[in-house]
Amino acid sequence: MSVSTGERMKITILGARGSVPAEGEDMLEFGGATSCVLIQTGDDSVFFDAGTGIMKCPNLGNSRISLFLTHPHIDHLMGFPFFPCINEKDRIIDIYAVKSGDESAKKQFANLLSPPLWPARAEDYPADIRFHDITFPVKVGNAVITGIPSVHPGGGWVYKFECCGKSVVYATDYEYNEEKVGELIDFAFETDLLLIDAQYTEEEFEKKRGFGHSSHILALEIAKKCRAKKVRFVHHDPTHTDEFLRKMEAQVKAENTSFARRGEVIDL
Repeated sequence: MSVSTGERMKITILGARGSVPAEGEDMLEFGGATSCVLIQTGDDSVFFDAGTGIMKCPNLGNSRISLFLTHPHIDHLMGFPFFPCINEKDRIIDIYAVKSGDESAKKQFANLLSPPLWPARAEDYPADIRFHDITFPVKVGNAVITGIPSVHPGGGWVYKFECCGKSVVYATDYEYNEEKVGELIDFAFETDLLLIDAQYTEEEFEKKRGFGHSSHILALEIAKKCRAKKVRFVHHDPTHTDEFLRKMEAQVKAENTSFARRGEVIDL
């Protein structure tokens, strides 16, 4: 399902690092903030994941805020207590997540936002934070969000955001699996922008099968098969420096394909 409104989509990479935040002078180009992508269209600001990248989100004005969590691993949640908008009185923030086992969207956040891990609960913040267990499709403003299961320990979800006659597929924390990859290729077929996990080199992937991540070579294979118009590799390994990532990127000889950099803005 695609929605056409005459509006445009603005996608901002707020965090593209995986597993844990990384810092240092040799990690400035690609950034060290963990997973967070912002899509803005019309009156809506939609976040995917709340890693440390969400801490430095742009001024959102009076736009409606929604946040979709791919899965409740700490690197995708840890920025939320420092999300500036949760301290704005009368601000409504809608949070969406697929139930993980018996854990609702609210419980997935409460695992972090409660003692002893954190002193404040969601209801303690000035903003009106509302939790929603996802039943697909989800309508947010003029956009439609759908999802398929990811391939990741403990589960996770790949999301598709469709609006303005365009689509963005967010496939972080996805491990290449020959038996299941066809579902992702079909789901992301001819998407305008594919954000896809490419944490490992080929050698690293062979040593870390089962960790829930892909190599840049396998991610490129998926991107080519689904005919994605633009591709950004995400969830960079926390040990990979700017120089290392540039060398990985040089191996990828495909048009409109690169490794995501924190702060990058893509207009569709």
